Amino acid sequence: MTCKQTIARMRLVIPAMLLCIIGDYCIGAEPRGSVMLGRIAGSGWLTIADWRIAVSNITGMVGSVLYAIGAAAFARFLHEHIREQGDRLWVRLYTAGLGLGCVSFMYFHIACGGLIQHFRVLYDVTGGNAAQAEEAWLRMLMPEAAPFVVMFIGFDVLTSVAWIALVAKRILPVSKLWILSSPLIAIGIGTLAELLPLPFSGINSGFESMGWLGMFVCGIGYVRAASKDNDSKNEK
Repeated sequence: MTCKQTIARMRLVIPAMLLCIIGDYCIGAEPRGSVMLGRIAGSGWLTIADWRIAVSNITGMVGSVLYAIGAAAFARFLHEHIREQGDRLWVRLYTAGLGLGCVSFMYFHIACGGLIQHFRVLYDVTGGNAAQAEEAWLRMLMPEAAPFVVMFIGFDVLTSVAWIALVAKRILPVSKLWILSSPLIAIGIGTLAELLPLPFSGINSGFESMGWLGMFVCGIGYVRAASKDNDSKNEK
């Protein structure tokens, strides 16, 4: 695969993550001042209409397909162009995280939206009894908790740690400011953004996807620069 083809495929991640950000806010944005109805669920969940969950599922599905095409191209490029043995460990870890993201993005959108909708339905069925609704909801959550946590650690934590290493150790010769696009760091930035006096809460919902978008914007620049270096060497 040529560098131009790699870049063309990686660019698909930009609309993919924009779709995921839309989906994130569909299920993450809540009215300011929402209160807890129990140990986990909040009153803001009751304001999330079914159509918002459906939109999140669709954007997550389409975004996952586009992302997978771009992620596979980037992973292949990294394995072909980074040959130092010490560096290849971080490349393997990073591309493993990219691969897990191919199946995790759609799963997370559907799982998160489904859990919110399940609570809303249970809340209605129990006549607004938050305690009963949460007890039944937790029973539905528990079977999903293990894969939820394992996937999060796999595609977010693993990818974030490996990305930070790739940038900090100059394995990818890019500005160290790109460390901020690590998904976990992006989540931290989003959490700080919650302190802003906005008319709604949940502004942090889309920051994880923004981090993934940022990594690929940086990656496209890296591939383009590597392509130019190879062209210069070939001319010599």
